[in-house]
Amino acid sequence: MTSRVKGSLLLLAAFGLGIGAGALGLGVYQARSGWGRPPYDAARFQQHVLQHLTKELDLRPDQQKAIETILAETGQEFTRLREEIGPRFRDIRTRAQDRIRAVLNANQLAKFGVLEKEWERRAARWRERPSGSTGAERKAP
Repeated sequence: MTSRVKGSLLLLAAFGLGIGAGALGLGVYQARSGWGRPPYDAARFQQHVLQHLTKELDLRPDQQKAIETILAETGQEFTRLREEIGPRFRDIRTRAQDRIRAVLNANQLAKFGVLEKEWERRAARWRERPSGSTGAERKAP
């Protein structure tokens, strides 16, 4: 085997090892960070907080039950708050978009329309995340 072929095989092997190490590193990162997992819904988040508090504060069962109730009630309050302020956010966003459109020329308006569709696509994906609420009234993040 010539030295050129050996060199090429070594380079190929190094490249393959780099790919393998990168894939392994990404897998470890994903496992530790939770990246790629479905997002928390309200109930899962509340259970996570309760488990963390139980561990860190050595909560008794009666304290766990009381805190679980507090977290559930607080979650409902946050849901109601999002439902109350959501329309105000959407109104402000709509007015801002209308004002921006008034400044743009025809070519820019077409591009802005594409951007708006992308924003709405992302917002729709965000709305589809489990949130612990019905989500039917929510229009945008």
